[in-house]
Amino acid sequence: MLESVVLRRVLLGLAALAGAVAILLALLLADTDNNDVTVTGNAAVDELIPPRSAEVLAQETVGIDLAPGYDARLTINGVDIPPDQLRHLPNLNRFTFRPDQGKVIERLQAEQNCALVTYWRQEVGPAEADTISWCFTAS
Repeated sequence: MLESVVLRRVLLGLAALAGAVAILLALLLADTDNNDVTVTGNAAVDELIPPRSAEVLAQETVGIDLAPGYDARLTINGVDIPPDQLRHLPNLNRFTFRPDQGKVIERLQAEQNCALVTYWRQEVGPAEADTISWCFTAS
């Protein structure tokens, strides 16, 4: 009988502890300040443009700001952006594309859009590339 009461208390304590840990993790991972763990924890990526889960206009610029020494390719909604339409600002090492008439994407699709950037250190080349992807909403 005493063992049953002790076991019940231990199990209730463990359940309460697990609940507290779950709440703490949810608070830490909540995107309340646009602190994107995949960006802040990645030495190569300085900024996603637009940020993950942002709401933007259909002609919004899409791209990435990388640390110096990296190169990139951009895909939006499965469409590879040709190098001649991908704007590169060397001073910032920012790679961007702005939809417009006559371009491979004339406007972002209504609702969800997803971008994929393949990036690599220039010294090693695209054979050792990494990727980062994110989605945002256009209106």
